[in-house]
Amino acid sequence: MAKRSFISVMGWLATIVLLVGIVMAVRHFCMESFHVSTDSMEVALHKGDYILVDKLPLRDNPGRNRVVLFCSPLLKDTVLKPLFLSRCIGMPGDTIRISNDGYRVNGKLIPHSPRSLNTYIVTQEAIDEVLTTQKKLNIPLRNLKEEPFGISFSLTSFEEYQLREELSENASIRFLKKPIESYELIVPQKGRAHRLDDAALTACREAIRTEAGEKAVFRDGKLFLDGRETTFFFFDQDYYWMLSDNANEAVDSRHLGFIPRDHIIGNAWLCWYSKDRQRIFKPIN
Repeated sequence: MAKRSFISVMGWLATIVLLVGIVMAVRHFCMESFHVSTDSMEVALHKGDYILVDKLPLRDNPGRNRVVLFCSPLLKDTVLKPLFLSRCIGMPGDTIRISNDGYRVNGKLIPHSPRSLNTYIVTQEAIDEVLTTQKKLNIPLRNLKEEPFGISFSLTSFEEYQLREELSENASIRFLKKPIESYELIVPQKGRAHRLDDAALTACREAIRTEAGEKAVFRDGKLFLDGRETTFFFFDQDYYWMLSDNANEAVDSRHLGFIPRDHIIGNAWLCWYSKDRQRIFKPIN
């Protein structure tokens, strides 16, 4: 009787150990749950949601335009490795052009999110009317700065529309969207020569430091490898360009540069818990 009880206990223990092993293997290699702690992916994901992330190393993971979980590639973050959620808009080899209109990936426009803040300038003649109208519409006054020509501040596209509907024609023509300098980036692809212009040097700096180590020295806007100036670099892995849906509340490739393949955790697949019950067990797009 005692022998049977012992065998039964050992059987249960073996089953428990096996189940724990399976759960750990699934969590490490296949699927893992994460808590969304920021507003960076509103409205695709809400702060406080719990999601399942697909970690299988398949060809479409990370996938184009998918919400992706990744860790910081910055050298200063090698110990803590903070996690970020963003949308993968640039795949290895893609050409990305950044302008006032938004992002063009291989020529296809990805417009700025309606919630993104843009900088607007107002000349001296229109300041009083613009600020009075802004206050009347309860539009927040963000990032107000004095400029030689007047003032500048930040608005969403919808807030701009609201203001223009109320302003006189004379004030409206003195209320302008501040242009940004357009530039172009090519997402590094494993094994291919990557040309290093000013924009590429800025975006690739951390990646080059990580791959080349002490051989890489940046001086006077140029890259030197083993003491020799070079305008090309061959990367050892693929990289990606990440952009958050709620760009004003997020850290993404605009701050971190290109994200290396070995820092990608996986595609955000499913929301399994949310305060908004309609979102529970819905795929993440």
